[in-house]
Amino acid sequence: MRHVRLFILISLLVAICVGCKKKPDPIIITPDVRKNHLQRNHIYGGVKIIKTSTYYLAADSIMVEDTANISKLLKGRKPDIITTQQYTSDGYLLQFVKFNQQKDTLLKRDYHYNDLALTTRWEEYDSTGIMITRGKYLYDRNHFLCGEQVFNGDSIAIAFAYNTDGIGNITSVTQSMGDYTMHTENKYNKDGQVVKIVEYEPNGRVFKTVKLEYDNYGDEVNRCVYKAGDKMIEYTYNQYSQEGKQLKTIYEDKIHHLKETHYFFDHDRYCNWQIEVLVRDNQIISIRKRQITYYQN
Repeated sequence: MRHVRLFILISLLVAICVGCKKKPDPIIITPDVRKNHLQRNHIYGGVKIIKTSTYYLAADSIMVEDTANISKLLKGRKPDIITTQQYTSDGYLLQFVKFNQQKDTLLKRDYHYNDLALTTRWEEYDSTGIMITRGKYLYDRNHFLCGEQVFNGDSIAIAFAYNTDGIGNITSVTQSMGDYTMHTENKYNKDGQVVKIVEYEPNGRVFKTVKLEYDNYGDEVNRCVYKAGDKMIEYTYNQYSQEGKQLKTIYEDKIHHLKETHYFFDHDRYCNWQIEVLVRDNQIISIRKRQITYYQN
């Protein structure tokens, strides 16, 4: 009898412990329209500045096996291109600057926002500081994007007209450059992520179709591009770890028989990669190194 009571007591304790076990956090997927610039680019944390240094190595015929010695490969080299991206504390891009090897400014673009964190305009400057082009965004009474204009001087060079759904996702785009007009339609899944893009020629015929697939965490895994019909012309595959680290991206252009693989290494505590190696035909084409500054370290 004593053993029976002990068994019942232990069973009750086990049941209580199981009932009190913490449930896994639910997966929350942000709709495309509500993503900030960092989320759209699969970057985590309160990022303030990203400095990216790009080294071009294609002419050196370095084999992919040397990836393990990246520091040795770059020793004594200066980056060919440096870019800096500055973000607001809530993840929106404020400024993009591109430098050459001599650290001369090649290009600068500034972004501006209203009180609702909606982009209102941008300006782009050349190496001399002269504005070369600018853009303006238009919104409807629901604060959904309905138009965009790109100016060349005081004239509109490119105009975009947008139609949106009930939460602001862009369902169709009409792009006009003078008399030339293109049309695009987007379809979304239940989580507000675009799963199909259809581009039409000015005569109304389908130019190409893009289909996208996501994993359970909302990260884009597959992107397939089809020419009019079912012939696949491009394919992109993204691989992530269970922690959300981006590990590999494979891109294949089936028309030009081009295949490239991007490898990502040295992820920081926010799971953002710090080194990217681009490989083509088993040779290292380029290496990118990122230095990320956070608002809270």
